Amino acid sequence: MTQATERIFIVDDEKRMCDSLTALLSGDGYSVRGFQKSAEAIEAIRTERVDLVVTDIKMPEFTGLDILNAVKQIDDGIPVILMTGYASLDSAIDAIARGAYDYLMKPVEFANLEMAVRRALDKRRGELARLRLLEELKLSNLILQRRINELNALYEAGKSIGSAANLSELLRQIVALAATVTEAQVGSIMLLDERREFLTIEAAIGLNDEIIRSTRLPVGESIAGHVAKTGEPVMIDDVEHNTLFKRINKERYGAASLLCSPLTIKNSVLGVINMANKLDGKAFTADDLRLLTTFASQAAVAVDDAYQFEKSRRRLVEFEILHEVSRELANIQTLHSFHAMLVGKLKRIFPIDFSVWFNWSEGNKTLLAEAVVGRTDLPLTESGRIDLHRAQRDRVTLPGIDMAQLNLDDVRALSAVIEEKMVARKFFAGAVHSVVAVPVLRSGELAYFFCFGSDSGYRYSNDDISLARLVISQAALLFEREKALLNGTRLLTMGNMISEISHDLRKPLTSIKGGLQIVRERWPEMVERSEFFKSAEEEISRMNDLVRELVDFSNPNKYETTQVDLRQIVLRASELTAPDMRKHKIKFSSSFAEANWEVIVNKNQILELFLNLFINAVDAMPDGGELTVTGLIERPEHKRVDFLAVRIADTGTGIKKENLSRIFERYYTTKETGTGLGLSVVDRIITAHGGTLKVASEEGRGTIFTVYLPPISIH
Repeated sequence: MTQATERIFIVDDEKRMCDSLTALLSGDGYSVRGFQKSAEAIEAIRTERVDLVVTDIKMPEFTGLDILNAVKQIDDGIPVILMTGYASLDSAIDAIARGAYDYLMKPVEFANLEMAVRRALDKRRGELARLRLLEELKLSNLILQRRINELNALYEAGKSIGSAANLSELLRQIVALAATVTEAQVGSIMLLDERREFLTIEAAIGLNDEIIRSTRLPVGESIAGHVAKTGEPVMIDDVEHNTLFKRINKERYGAASLLCSPLTIKNSVLGVINMANKLDGKAFTADDLRLLTTFASQAAVAVDDAYQFEKSRRRLVEFEILHEVSRELANIQTLHSFHAMLVGKLKRIFPIDFSVWFNWSEGNKTLLAEAVVGRTDLPLTESGRIDLHRAQRDRVTLPGIDMAQLNLDDVRALSAVIEEKMVARKFFAGAVHSVVAVPVLRSGELAYFFCFGSDSGYRYSNDDISLARLVISQAALLFEREKALLNGTRLLTMGNMISEISHDLRKPLTSIKGGLQIVRERWPEMVERSEFFKSAEEEISRMNDLVRELVDFSNPNKYETTQVDLRQIVLRASELTAPDMRKHKIKFSSSFAEANWEVIVNKNQILELFLNLFINAVDAMPDGGELTVTGLIERPEHKRVDFLAVRIADTGTGIKKENLSRIFERYYTTKETGTGLGLSVVDRIITAHGGTLKVASEEGRGTIFTVYLPPISIH
């Protein structure tokens, strides 16, 4: 500080003294201001910069000691020189005790005054230099402490990379450390999806759960989307006045100043890290952005490493699960046990709060909930049946799905519909946050749906879904094979038993057939007139064929085929069941469309098929009803050509919804005396002949079976 900038206040009520001292010190190059009124001097000291005060002690209004006290309250470092014409030892001691720099007696010797002024200003300059040095030292200490904090944070982040239990924990730790060092109250890490189209929040502080769950930011939009697209960090001082990003992020972060840095590795952006809402309310600095960029670099390496580790871990778990499933399937007998086991395995990879196993009924286009884990509020329909035809009638959106010709693309679309309706509380009574519906195919056609989901807000990633599909499809295939093996074992056992039974049956049948031959030889005229005798011979012959069918039950390919008119077989089946129809007062009618009804089939097997269906219809109408047979040309689902169709409709008791999907299972029956083989035989026979079967039923309203057989030619 030069003399010209050093300011001295002269305070003396004597005008001559005040002017003389002002002129003297101004001549020495100082900036001097004189005051004759002590009150004005005190006010100037409060409002203006001053480096030295020279004041008389004895003055009206305020004394020199009062001015000294005022200076010490305002700035203790400003030196004060007191002058007095009434000097005494006591007044000198008092002045020095109160902090006066010097004490001069009037009349003042100018040489002594100049010396005192120089010494006082030297002291002032030294004090100001010391204060500046202290401020610089404090600032250096603050900068040093900040650098130490940054290094500690980076060190902690490095430790986190090596110690975090999983990717989610790692990202949470990095966000927390970055927020600490940048003094941000709100922060998040957002990662790109597999298609690199959207950013989702994977870890955050200062944001509510709903924002974390719902944020799905397209690349290129908003600040984070812009950074993800360009790969360049951004610092915004004031979002409200930024022409590119004005107010875009206010709802999420609620702050004027923002930082956003990309997570980049090998020139590829994985996501972004955001910081907002600085604790002191000020804008972020370039140092904050530099530190955040450093964090982002570490986070990118950590994310990439964690991804690779997670892929390897999941692949290992995948093999472990499939191995365990194949090992444990031998001890699993029911679908519910298989479902529960599968859920337990998948829970090792990601959370599952509930799951439902649906059977797919191709004929009725329905999903039937066979097994449920983790939820009790499943009011789908009574018995958990989802009728998709009804869904279409009720205007439930099934976009682009042709229920008559369901292909693989439709299956995927159907999965999305099921997921949407479950989350929208169409299937469950309680809240559901996320659902995955995995179709399970058998021989390229839809067989089951395995649905699992979360009530806690967990979002299943594409990796989760892919892994679930693989495990579920492979496990279901193994389960089907295990069931087939079990059925094969049962058939082998049954075959042995049937061989013995058929051997025993042939003896009485041979005796009866021999007896009928003897009657024919002895009383030929009576035999010719008796319809009963002719029918008895035919039934004995059919019973022999049935015994052969029992022997061939486990090998349906052993058929001898012939060309016959399908209408004759249907007519014969109606004749054989006519006595039972009359007994139960059942009205029978039939009609066939004009067409070539010739088919190449095993006549006895097809007759057995229609007999089983007619007998079931009669059993369903113990108190009478109508049995209607209609022959028509129709194209079955999943086929590209027309078939001969025989529709058998009764007005009986119908089939319960929970039983409909199981009626073709071997050994399954709802009758007290049934064997569970009737419809199983029907299904096997029609399959062996290259045909198909469709069933529709409503409890209390009747049942319709439609048999499809490939014709020789339609016309």
